[in-house]
Amino acid sequence: MPAGRVAGKFGYGESNYFSGRSYKDINNELMWISIGMGITIAILITFALCYILYEKCHSKKQNGGYFINA
Repeated sequence: MPAGRVAGKFGYGESNYFSGRSYKDINNELMWISIGMGITIAILITFALCYILYEKCHSKKQNGGYFINA
């Protein structure tokens, strides 16, 4: 039984997912996935900031705004 890594068992060469596909196709797919994830993260951050601002303004209205009610 060989110890360590066996040549040809791991990596891009023998994998079923990468068989018949060029590295350019793989890099292109990873690029589009990265762009999509970046857009998704930006949208989620925007929603989170809008919600924080909404809660901040909503709590000021409940507490009487900037003026103190005597």
